[in-house]
Amino acid sequence: MKIRNFGLLGFAVLVAMAGAACGSVKSEDPGEGSSSELNQKAPMLNLSHIECTEDGHVLAHFVLLFAGTGTPGPLTGTYSGGTFGPIAATKNSGNVWHYNVILPAGEIDIYSATATTSKGVEVSLHNPGEYAGNYQCGPVIEQCPIVVTAQDVYCTDQPLGNPGEECGAFGLLPQGKDDNLSGLSFTATQDAYVAIVKSGTAGCGPGESAYRIYVNVHAGDTLLTPVDQGISHITYCACPES
Repeated sequence: MKIRNFGLLGFAVLVAMAGAACGSVKSEDPGEGSSSELNQKAPMLNLSHIECTEDGHVLAHFVLLFAGTGTPGPLTGTYSGGTFGPIAATKNSGNVWHYNVILPAGEIDIYSATATTSKGVEVSLHNPGEYAGNYQCGPVIEQCPIVVTAQDVYCTDQPLGNPGEECGAFGLLPQGKDDNLSGLSFTATQDAYVAIVKSGTAGCGPGESAYRIYVNVHAGDTLLTPVDQGISHITYCACPES
């Protein structure tokens, strides 16, 4: 009788040991934070920051994460001043690829961006609109006692004519002109208190002429047409000497 009880006890001990062994095998499954899980993270494209450069332009810095070690494709995108790219990637370390986009100073709002991994996976910007603001990175233009308000569309009964008349309409002096232009945007060629962008008549009444007025312009800024019509010319105006 005692021998039978010992046999039952021994059987129970063996069962318990087998259960413990099974439990120890289960605990070896890869958990959160394992290398297996990290390798499965989807690629992500982020706008890291926006800052002024020493030469008065704007640097928008993008990072492509979890894209592997193969060189990814170039970056392209859109922002408040138009489009940018293609921009080639530069490698830093680890799983991070870097893109440096140089933009003209002024209002900057990143609308979209796209890059492709070395395996052909297209990755879109995760945080569009972040860091949006007015990046006046160039030299500061002294304040003029004549206050001019920026206007997207400024209409006149008839064309203002030459630079003297265009600047004179605002009490300013002519400073320069970019002539015989085309397209919906143009890069400013000089610093000026005011830039007057002339297109045609779209956006104004019958027989009127359309202009767009920019204030405190820096060379390299993107200047847009008043309405969806090609630019004719751009006149730069200076503040009269006091």
